[in-house]
Amino acid sequence: MHLIFLHQLRAELLLSFQQLRVYWFNQLASLVADTVFFFAIAMGIRALAAGTEVPLSLGNLLLLYAAFGITVGMFQSIAFTLHNEATRGTLEHLALARGGLLRQLFLRALADTFFNVLYNGVVFLLLVLLLGVRLEPTPWFPLALLPVALSAMGFGFLMGTLALYFKQVMGLFTILQFLLLPYFFTLAAWQPFMAYLPFAPGAHLLKLGLTGGALDPGVFLLALLQGVLLLSLGLLAMGRMYALVRHKGLLGRY
Repeated sequence: MHLIFLHQLRAELLLSFQQLRVYWFNQLASLVADTVFFFAIAMGIRALAAGTEVPLSLGNLLLLYAAFGITVGMFQSIAFTLHNEATRGTLEHLALARGGLLRQLFLRALADTFFNVLYNGVVFLLLVLLLGVRLEPTPWFPLALLPVALSAMGFGFLMGTLALYFKQVMGLFTILQFLLLPYFFTLAAWQPFMAYLPFAPGAHLLKLGLTGGALDPGVFLLALLQGVLLLSLGLLAMGRMYALVRHKGLLGRY
């Protein structure tokens, strides 16, 4: 069973790599677009903050933007994949994979998480160079990626349930992406109560890990618990919705 799981995961990783290799220009264009997008935001913030006594920290905003990028990347991976499969009427084909639809989506999410972190890491490094932000990464900062990725996957599965049932929800997904950006930016000025907000403890840990901060065990455990709960809730919701659409005969409909 474990060998089959690893074999399927390897197949998803190879599929993602092949897509990256074949459609490299699209990935390059997305890389440039995402870099220019935040650079424009940063320049606007710098202009607004000029002359103020307490200028906004572009470094903090950049670190929160990295967490935002990982979250949106997973959201797009799961929710948008389901949307596209649903609107094409090919969900039934995906559900015929070994282990069923839920397992296949989870494997794809794992593979996409790997490439998503790499992609956002490249965008982050480009922005660091362009903005001249100084970082002090700590040896433990990769630990912060785990709760962020788990929370992002859980959120992606939760939103994917909407695509599984309603099919045409692209407009809602677009609105959610724009709402997430200011939400993440509000976390730049960390307050203790934010530890209980979605994505907040993981994003804060990522900021600490890349700015020379000490690992806060309490925040880490809370972030990890939040990530596990969100992922569990997302998988449970997807399983229930999958059973519902199969019962109603909606799985293969446009």
